Order: sequence, then structure tokens, then C-alpha cells
Amino acid sequence: SQRIPKPERSNPRSGSYEATLLHRHLRLWLILSFLLAAGMLAGGFGLQAKGNLPAHDQARIALIIGGGFGLLGVTIAGLCLRRPLNRLLARPDPAHDPPDPLVLRHPYFTMFLISFVALFLEVLFIRYCNSQIPIFSFYKNVPLVSCFLGMALGCCLGSGRSRHALAFLLWLVPLVVFLSQGVLAIDGYLDAWAAAGSSEHILGDFIVARPATGSRRLFTQLLMGLFCVAMLVAITSLFVLIGRLLGDAFERLARLPAYTMNILGSLAGILAFTALSYLQTSPWTWFLVGLVPILWWVSGRRRVCAAVVLIALAALASAPSHGDTVWSRYQKLVGHPVVYGEDTDHPIHAYLVQISNVFYQIAFDLRPESIGHLPENPLPHYDRVYSVIPKPERVLIVGAGTGNDVAAALRAGAEHVDAVDIDPAIVEMGRLHHAERPYDDPRTHVIIDDARSAFRRLPPQSYDAVIFGLLDSHTQLGISSVRLDNYVFTLESFAAARRLLKPGGHMIITAATFRDWFRERFPAMLATVSDSEVQTYRDQNWTTTWVLQVEDPSVPPPDPMPRASITLPTDDWPFLYLPKRGIPVAYMIVVGMLAVASIIMLRVGGLSGALTTSYHTHLFFLGAAFLLMEVYAINRLALLFGTTWIVSAVTIAIVLFLIICANLTIIAIPRIPYAIAYAGLIATLLITFGLDPASVLGKGLLPILVYGLLLLSPIYFAGLVFARSFRVAPLAGPAIGVNILGSVLGGWVEYATMAVGIRAMVLLALAFYLASLIALLRARKTMPTTLTDASPVI
Repeated sequence: SQRIPKPERSNPRSGSYEATLLHRHLRLWLILSFLLAAGMLAGGFGLQAKGNLPAHDQARIALIIGGGFGLLGVTIAGLCLRRPLNRLLARPDPAHDPPDPLVLRHPYFTMFLISFVALFLEVLFIRYCNSQIPIFSFYKNVPLVSCFLGMALGCCLGSGRSRHALAFLLWLVPLVVFLSQGVLAIDGYLDAWAAAGSSEHILGDFIVARPATGSRRLFTQLLMGLFCVAMLVAITSLFVLIGRLLGDAFERLARLPAYTMNILGSLAGILAFTALSYLQTSPWTWFLVGLVPILWWVSGRRRVCAAVVLIALAALASAPSHGDTVWSRYQKLVGHPVVYGEDTDHPIHAYLVQISNVFYQIAFDLRPESIGHLPENPLPHYDRVYSVIPKPERVLIVGAGTGNDVAAALRAGAEHVDAVDIDPAIVEMGRLHHAERPYDDPRTHVIIDDARSAFRRLPPQSYDAVIFGLLDSHTQLGISSVRLDNYVFTLESFAAARRLLKPGGHMIITAATFRDWFRERFPAMLATVSDSEVQTYRDQNWTTTWVLQVEDPSVPPPDPMPRASITLPTDDWPFLYLPKRGIPVAYMIVVGMLAVASIIMLRVGGLSGALTTSYHTHLFFLGAAFLLMEVYAINRLALLFGTTWIVSAVTIAIVLFLIICANLTIIAIPRIPYAIAYAGLIATLLITFGLDPASVLGKGLLPILVYGLLLLSPIYFAGLVFARSFRVAPLAGPAIGVNILGSVLGGWVEYATMAVGIRAMVLLALAFYLASLIALLRARKTMPTTLTDASPVI
């Protein structure tokens, strides 16, 4: 007889054990996808049950329900195909788990491609999340830090394979469904929590005169934090899979050539996404461009077919929209035809524009013959300003939007109107849908530009009135806490606008004011830039208008009296919507919860304690300082060239180019002493801190270019330090992962600018660079053969 062998027990490191884990992984995907689909259906039908909803809300609910049924169908299909899917995702025997042959044959192209994909998807998620989830217009660093955290952890783990690429595409589908349609069911709650829980003046569908107090305020802040933590976990877990592919690519090349190719791929990724944004393409185009290259890592006919289907599902999930949706260069705009006064004999047809799914503005026909039958003018602030201004000849509108301010100026008899707006898409909406057709009037001249940039280009003392429209933007400037409109409402901006007025001209500001401190800020700012009296007109509904008449714009105003009780925004502290310097408690609670969640995810993800050496600490602080300097450069150059999409893109491109230059320098001169690199870094940081962008304004192009060069020069010297240290990394993936992880810290610290101002970011970066130097000095004692100036080339 022959003895039957006993079945072997599963080894935790064996292929069968890994397959079991992946089976549970797939089961988790099925459970979460089903719960998300069920939640969307419940939320959609619950909203529908309220009844008496306007047409645009009904279309929104239909989108939620359709997305829920669609995800439910995908989940059922995944359940039916769970066995073949599990085989595609399962890890083979570790001894027979080589990378795809294409990856081995073309390591440089693989590095370029994964770098392109990583940065492209990173900026895609930052913009898409901020556009789809209203609160991320305020907690904007959540998607940024989530992407960095996932990439960092993935790089540290490395060993990316075909199954990781497929798992990324699998998990992406329910996340895109949630961002595209599912969030529509809860964004009202998020908006209400944000408005009630923060001291910041938050604009949206839910606006409160003062924040909640006591336990209710804490409760709303905790709810906000829990939602942000959930999004952090989802996005981080997704980007770990991309990070593993990036970490694996680094291990197949020499350090500096790999890093140089990584920067080139990242540069291509940011330029490609910028081009798509400029062309105002829709998210489904972004997902196709960013996801199709992932097929490079997918081997085998079945895996390729599955990957193509998942890519198509992700792109399809992001395609549906309600209303006239336009993804402009800066924001997501959704237009809806609406009717005002349906219960009257002469209803008025208007056009509602939403941004990030909340109210933004409405194009309204305010001609006397249109609103004469109404009890009162529904929006009186547009015409009121011309009752205190003599018949204007030339008017400048800042933030023209869909054209209400332009139409009012034309009704008042203006002979020439310059309409400035940064976003051509919203101007086009007004051109197509405003009933008065103000942009078709030959007296109107449209200027697509940032307001501060336009102030420098327009001729001084040429306008009878400079009118600031309702520039309450919900959109951030790239990766900064500064919003698109923040630099428009500073003392320096008002002073620049004042110079454009003729003697006796008027500067008019209208704002949505719901909090007392916010209402007091504007007259204080106007009084500071002029010694004239400020007239205030407050509506019964939600707007306040301030009118300032300037007798002689060429005469500078006297030194302002100190106002201890009112903090006035400046170019260094441009946070119009904060009551005073300081980080709101709501931000600190949410960031604290996210920081704890980040640490837990790193521990659960298996981050090794070996990555806490002095060498890795050195790389970590370099990453933290780098993000701060990048954000600082974007903010400063925005003042010189305008808060436009091109400034952010060009700044990031120049930063990447300087890093390439640093890499080439180290390749050519590998033994550049750290002392020289750090000395240059510290010196240029101090020079940058001492430079005031106002000193070069109006001085011509050459001084501005010199300022820009000095502003970005620390990046080159920091690149020398990193390239020198990265060249000797024992393992490239963990080294680059720890550096990216430092950017997570930089992302959280960037919120400190609300308290210390933009300029102080240089000092914060300097502190991180000094911390990296201290860690380097400690590391040289433990790695003397690789980190000393006399070390051989490795």
C-alpha cells in the first residue's frame, strides 16, 4: 500500500497563502461595491421622495440612481466572474513571479511611463476630487496628501507586478462612481457641516451667520474629519498600487539616470494634463489618457481584456453629468435654465451656474420691462451703484462672470465697459445664456485675464468706476490654500485698482456678507487705501455694497491708522475669508485625525522600521521642504504673472527642469561637497525671503525674470543635495518613497500659512532643510563610505 501524503499547511509566505489573501481582497471589493451601490440607491430614492424639486435637482437625483444601478450591475458581474478574477489577481509562486518581459527589456521607457502615469493621475485626482466634493475646496490638501501617502508607501514596498496594475483598475471603478455620482447624495450634508463647523466664511448652498458652538460644533467637525479620513484611506490604498510599480522601476536602473527619467516622465505628465485642462476636456478624457498606459504592465490576453474593460468602465463612470457641464481651465461649471416667478403672469427666465455642485451665480434679466411687474427688484445691488455715480463713460468690471455687472453698466449708459474675468468658460456661458446679451454689445470689451495682471496692463486714471463683482470663488490656486480670488481682495490690489480711476472716480465692491467681521473688513480696507469716506449699502437678503470716491488717484493715501480689531488681507496674508491670522480649529481637528490615520496606514501597510535611519530622515525632510518651496514659488509668481493656470504649470515645469539640471551636475561632478550645496541652498533661501515681489512690479520684464530666477534657485541647490544622497541609496524604491512621504508633512504644514503668511513658508522650508542637514551629519557617521565627500562613485 502507498501512504497518501498529508496536505501541506499554508506558509504565510507561500503562493497559496497569497492567493487566499487576494481572494479576501476581491471579496472586500465586492462587499464595499455592493454597499456603495445600495447607499447611492437609498440616497437617490430618499431625495426623490421629498418631491416638488426643480428640474436641475431632479436630473441630479436621476444621476445618483443611475450610478447606483450601474455599480450594482458591475458588482453582480464581478460576483459571477469572481473565480477568473481571483486567478488574474492571485500571486504565483514567489520563485516564479518575474516582472513582465516588456518591463525587463525596456527599463528606461518603463520608468518614463510609470512616472508619467503617477503624476498625471495625481493631478487628475487633486482636481477631480476638489471639483466633485465641495468641502475639498477648503480641505484641499486631503487628495494631495492621500496621493503622496499612497505613492510613498507603494515605493517603499516595491515589487510591482501585473496583478497590482489590474487591482488598481479594479478598485478605481467604484471610487470614480462615488466621486462622479455618489457624492451628489451627500454633498448637501458636507456643505452644511462645513458652514456650521468652521470660523471661516464659507460660501455654498448652506450659509450661516456664525458657526455652531459647543458640542454641536465639535460634532460637525468630527463628522468632517471622519469623511476626510475615509477619503484618505480610499485614495491612499489606490495609489499604493501605482507606487509599487514606480518603486519596482527604480530598482532596475542606476540611481541618477532613473531619477532623471522619473523627472522627465513627471514633466510630461504635468504638461499633458495642463494641455487637456487648457482644451477644457472632460474627465472621461483624462481617465483614458492616464489609464491606457497602465496596459504596459498587464501581461496575458485575459488580463489585457479585463484591464481594457475596467479602463472603459472608469472612463464611462466619470462621463455622466447633469445640466450644461463645462470643465473649464480652473473649475467645474454646471449651468441650468431656471424660471423666477413661475406663479406670476410674466415669469423671468434666468440661467443658474453652479461650481463644485453648489450655487455660484445666476444670469438674470434685470431690465425694467422684465422686472416691472414684480413686487421689487430681486437683485437691486447691480443697479444701485449707478444711483450714486454720475453717468459713467468708462467702467472696469472685475470678475464679470456671466454678465450681470456688465449689463447693469450698459443700462446705466456707460460708453465703454472693460469686462475682466479669468475664466473664458463662464464668460461664454453668459454670452450664450444671458437674456440681455451684454457681451454682444459693441460697447463691451472682454479681457480674459487675472485681475491683478489686468491692473498692471490697463492705463492709469482711465476709468470713471472700477467695480468688483461677486468674486466669491470656491476654487483653489493649484496646491495652495490660496483661492483664485484671494489676491484680488488685498490692500495691494485695491491700491492698484485705485490708480486706474480718473479724478473723482469711484471704486465699488459688492460681496456676499453673512458674518459681521466679514462685513467690517471691506470698508476698513478701502479706508486704508484712501482717505475718502466709504459709503455702505446693505441689502435685506445677502449682499453688501461699498462705494469709495477718490478725488485724486495720483496722490498716495496717508498712513493708515492701526486697526487692532480687524485683520486686513495683504499679498503676504491673502486669506480674505478667515476672521484673523490663525488656523481654524476645524482645520486642526481634521488635520489631526488625518495625521493619525496616515500613521496607522503606514503601520498597517508594512512600512519597515529600517526606513527610520538618519539617512532616510535626511531624505524625508528634503521632501517636506521641497513641497513648501514649490507652493511658495507658485504663490509669488502668481502675483507677477497672474493667478492663472499657466503660472502653476510653468512653475512646476521649471522646478522639474532645475531638478534635471541638478542631476546632470552630479553625474558630471559626482563629488560636489555637501558643504557647497547646502551653503548655496541656505544663501538663496535667505535671498528669496528678503525679496519682495512688489519691488519688481512695473519695472519691466528683465527685473521680473531675475526675481523669478532667484525665487526658484533654491530648488537647484536642494536638487544637488538630494541627487548626491540618492546616488548612494541602498534601495532606490524606499529612498524615493521616504522622500515623497516628506511631502505629506509639507502638505500638512502648508496650512500654517493661514497663521504666519505666505512669506514665512521660506523660513519653514529652511527649518526642514536644516533638519535634513542634521540628519545627514548623523548618517555620515554610520555610512562613511558612501556619504563622505571623498567617497567613490557608486
